[in-house]
Amino acid sequence: MIHNLNRSRGFTLLEILVAVGVFAIFSALAYGSLDRILDSRDRIDTERRFWRQLAIAFTIMEDDLAMARGRTVRDNYGNPRAAFIGQAVDTRPQGDPAMSFTRGGVFVLSDSTRPDLLRVGYRLTDGKLLRVTWPALDQPNQSQPQSTSLLDHVTEMRVRFYTTNGGWLDVWPPPGGDLALLPAAVELTITIDGRGQYQRILRVAEMRSS
Repeated sequence: MIHNLNRSRGFTLLEILVAVGVFAIFSALAYGSLDRILDSRDRIDTERRFWRQLAIAFTIMEDDLAMARGRTVRDNYGNPRAAFIGQAVDTRPQGDPAMSFTRGGVFVLSDSTRPDLLRVGYRLTDGKLLRVTWPALDQPNQSQPQSTSLLDHVTEMRVRFYTTNGGWLDVWPPPGGDLALLPAAVELTITIDGRGQYQRILRVAEMRSS
């Protein structure tokens, strides 16, 4: 009896195992590539969010300083305080902000008697760079300020103040100086955990009150 050697036949178990193994290898390679793509996309999104947040923080500070005004204020005891107050660094949550000052250009309604001025401060608290605003210029410590977080994971914030005669000071106002005097510029150095230092020199609009 002659057998037909060319007749169709099914897959053997060995062939099925080999096919499954090859499929598993290609699936693992494809999954690894997809995982790397997704991981890269997440890293890119994280970087984009960080740089956007950093740019917005510096822009807000630049805008505030550009609108600084030489309007002095009074504390809760009625004592005069400088229009611009700053210190090199202060990590105390309840201490004075690293810098606080009067800024103008605040929107008010045409029939309002409220001045277009605002008391603004910047402080470092619990790893966050905060922008602080007070509801009143005088006696700001009697009411609770509002805080907005600008940056996270900040380990240090340092400021220096550039004088009109070309020198840098760690404290503002200068000893014995006019309380309405403003620095010409502010050097801001921010250290962010895992990312290093970022430094900007921001111009202050006015030198003195008008």
